[in-house]
Amino acid sequence: RNAGNTCTHAEGSMVGSLEFCTGKLGARMILVLGHTKCGAVYGATNAYLAAKKSETAGVESALEGLLLDLAPVAEKAVADMGSHTDADEVAAHAVRVNVFHTIDFLLKYSAPLREKVKSGQVEIQGGIYHLDSGKVEFMGRSPQQSTLLSTNLGLPPSMTREGGRTLGYGPATQGEHGVRTTVDSAVPAEEALKMLKAG
Repeated sequence: RNAGNTCTHAEGSMVGSLEFCTGKLGARMILVLGHTKCGAVYGATNAYLAAKKSETAGVESALEGLLLDLAPVAEKAVADMGSHTDADEVAAHAVRVNVFHTIDFLLKYSAPLREKVKSGQVEIQGGIYHLDSGKVEFMGRSPQQSTLLSTNLGLPPSMTREGGRTLGYGPATQGEHGVRTTVDSAVPAEEALKMLKAG
């Protein structure tokens, strides 16, 4: 559970947790469950539409960063619905788009999940929880699943040296995988403290 079903923040822990669940714990189903009237997706859609009009972009808070990372979802929803569609209708459609966007992210950036899906050991399905009725609408697999199963990408972008955000934050520069892990050489305590303070 997280705002907007996103894997764009703490994506390594989200993907890694699912790899652990399907690997070590034996889970056989991943359900990406969005919900109607999702505040994060509605906020992202409204922020995207406002930014298109004013052509301003800036991240001043973690929430704004989250909304900014949902911009591709809002952009696809606008493309699907048409630019003259009411913002609430676009946002409602963006909730659906976001479910498949999240599934696609998991398939794209997790070789273990891709392999388990290919072999039939794991299913990744999408759904929408309807707040007004309490019912879940199952949406099935991502329409992109067969294409994504043939990709050969590795870690999520923020976990690689080349990765990181293009707006507001720079690419990761520390560690073999973009973050410091036990495979990296030890550093003196003072240098470690500086790294922590620098973020």
